[in-house]
Amino acid sequence: MTKKMWIYLLIGCVIVLSLTGCERPASKPPVPEATSSGDLPFPLPTSENAMKVILTQTAIARNVTTPAAAVPTNTPPVVIQPTSTEAPPPTPEPPQATATLATTAVPVPPATPGHPATYTLQEGEHPYCIARRFNVDPGELLSINGLSANPLLDPGTEIKIPTTGNPWPGGARALLAHPSTWTVDPGDTIYYIACQYGDVDPNAIAIANGLKSPFNLTVGQVLHIP
Repeated sequence: MTKKMWIYLLIGCVIVLSLTGCERPASKPPVPEATSSGDLPFPLPTSENAMKVILTQTAIARNVTTPAAAVPTNTPPVVIQPTSTEAPPPTPEPPQATATLATTAVPVPPATPGHPATYTLQEGEHPYCIARRFNVDPGELLSINGLSANPLLDPGTEIKIPTTGNPWPGGARALLAHPSTWTVDPGDTIYYIACQYGDVDPNAIAIANGLKSPFNLTVGQVLHIP
């Protein structure tokens, strides 16, 4: 190869290198720092022109503000009514109906009329309760029957009833208050129960409880005492 051709080849290489240096940037552009939450995440630019466009758009976006809403004029003021803090009066409750307990009236039949001349003792009876029942003097009853102060008489014994009209001494003849109820215990008879109250006639207890002779009672049975 001649010297002249070497010179042409060297000149061509210089021209190629010059053209290549113009297209390629001397150094890499700086990598932009991470943007704040208000910046848009744009991709990294590939040329200086693209970079300028991106920076310009970002600056515009930061400076744009939303105009405030126009406030209409001649708007009547809003009047706020005061709120009452007083509690409303309580609503009266309707009157509650009172329960009325139904009471069953216990009929009170009359006692044995008058003073019988004689009386036959029944199971559970004794002369003193007979004197209370017929409102006679117990001393006179014992005297006309020839009995001691504490006579023990068997059921079925017939005794005389005084007719002098002298009442039971000492006022009240009742031993237990009545009207009331009596729960039957073993061995109770209607006559024994009448004697526990003193002035109650056994016939009145029988009629008040719908009992019929021989007046059989059941343990635990509740009797109305007139």
